[in-house]
Amino acid sequence: MPVILSTLIIIIAAIGGWLLSVLFVRILFRPHSPKQFIGFRLHGIVPALLPGLARYASRIVEDEFLSEEKIAAKLDDPALMQELKPAIEAHIDEFLAVKLKEAFPLLSNFMGEKTLTKFKAAFLTEVETILPDLLKNYSGRLLNQWQPQQLLAEKISNIDLQELENMVRQQARRQTRLFYLAGAALGALTGIIQVFVVHLY
Repeated sequence: MPVILSTLIIIIAAIGGWLLSVLFVRILFRPHSPKQFIGFRLHGIVPALLPGLARYASRIVEDEFLSEEKIAAKLDDPALMQELKPAIEAHIDEFLAVKLKEAFPLLSNFMGEKTLTKFKAAFLTEVETILPDLLKNYSGRLLNQWQPQQLLAEKISNIDLQELENMVRQQARRQTRLFYLAGAALGALTGIIQVFVVHLY
């Protein structure tokens, strides 16, 4: 086989490999919505996967992060109350030292330091008993009203595909070029193998 013909085969194969890699990158996002073409349904890989990805992400969020059971367990954790205790004590101190005197000046005259300390201990015990249940009830109602997993699924499903495509192209520009080069190199290697096989036979 003449050298020119062999070189031409290798070049054509390299161009074919490059075009295939360009086409693959293109069909990652295009078409954004399903199209019918001579009996075939064409849809970009990422747009076709988005609804399933949205369902999967919402399920993960619900199961792993925002389930009522996990939130209730976190709110029941004694460590949480220990973290909140300084702030609660500060509010109780302010109430007994300032607000109680403003609301009941006569009563506060009869309350000494020992009585205030007992009041503080009683308030603190009551808050530690009531607060976890209040937080659990409120968080359960909030989850039912807010439905974060559904909101997340809707957000993912409604992603602007043009904007996503542009962002990926900008962020992965170097990787895309390398992929094109790899396609061309693979095509060239295929051409070399073809030339080699033809020479053998």
